Amino acid sequence: MATGVRGVVRTLGTALAAVSGMAISCRNWCANATVPLVILALFPAPAAAAGSNRQQLTVGEETRSYLVSNPAGVSGPAPVVIALHGAMQTPQSFRAYFGLDAAAAANGFIAVYPEGEGRVWNDSRPAAMRLKAMLRPGDDVAFLVALAGKLVADGVADPARIYLTGISNGGFMVQRMACEFAPVFAAYSVIMATTAANAREECHPARPVPILFIHGTADTVVTYGGFWTPVGATLSAPDSAGLFARLNGCAGSARRVLPDLDPADGTTVSERVWQGCRDGATVTLLTIENGGHQSPARVETRPDLATPFLGLRNHDIDAGEEVWRFMSAFALPSPPAAAAPPGTTPRKPKRAAAASPDSAGAPRQRGMSTQ
Repeated sequence: MATGVRGVVRTLGTALAAVSGMAISCRNWCANATVPLVILALFPAPAAAAGSNRQQLTVGEETRSYLVSNPAGVSGPAPVVIALHGAMQTPQSFRAYFGLDAAAAANGFIAVYPEGEGRVWNDSRPAAMRLKAMLRPGDDVAFLVALAGKLVADGVADPARIYLTGISNGGFMVQRMACEFAPVFAAYSVIMATTAANAREECHPARPVPILFIHGTADTVVTYGGFWTPVGATLSAPDSAGLFARLNGCAGSARRVLPDLDPADGTTVSERVWQGCRDGATVTLLTIENGGHQSPARVETRPDLATPFLGLRNHDIDAGEEVWRFMSAFALPSPPAAAAPPGTTPRKPKRAAAASPDSAGAPRQRGMSTQ
């Protein structure tokens, strides 16, 4: 067996070659799901990030766990972003990789990282596309609904401002919740996941859904252009956003190219926004040109060892800041209040501002590094 640094590199190269070969042979037949599972299995996840607050919740016969990251000085009830990891990630590794904690500290919200049963999520794609025969997902719909309720009951979350985001398998799960339980979360964001083709017939949100998509054009795991298999298919990233725009009754879209703040990363970003939607439920697609199966970041993160092999990572924008900037513009209506005394006017529900001001009162700018 090879020894020393050269031996490690040679062994790693052999393993990567094997994975690359599987990526080619499984691209259509495995719905690209096997690739991240194999890659992440090759490398251990990093240890839990400092400050983890691990808690448990019993849902039916399942005992589920989640991490709560509460920035210093932030007390509940506060806005909460629930973030769903990718397949075979842990909440700890996803937390270290995503960089959402930096956005939480800068903007005064609480980040929550649930754990999928078997480290996967039971999203709405056909079972064969999710490798259900190999991995047993849990009752994740009930878990996420119960988690939102518990965060409110514990005084952690403002019930009008609970948001849901996720990457890859977690992003597919976000869309299932948007389709089936739209009133639970105020807004949604999806990173490196498109929409299952069956959603065109099966997705019927109970209200217009504000939703953000972030996707790389060079993603070889969940391809930007969508893919077809004998057991199911996914839409392209533009068609995924377009589906929710249609469901929201949006009038049209406009596109612009964002500043290339880091030319060295080999990627650029364009933004397409659908507006004129019912109830102001905007749909946005951030396209990372040449971007791989990676969330963009402008803050210091601690990636899994596998992530360098998942394509280019954009540094013009920051995923944590982008999902917060988009989602924080929305809040659920307040629940119906008791009849007001005669001569008083019922309070109207408030909608959150589109961007939180900084300490000087100026709006925060897109793409500002907090390093």
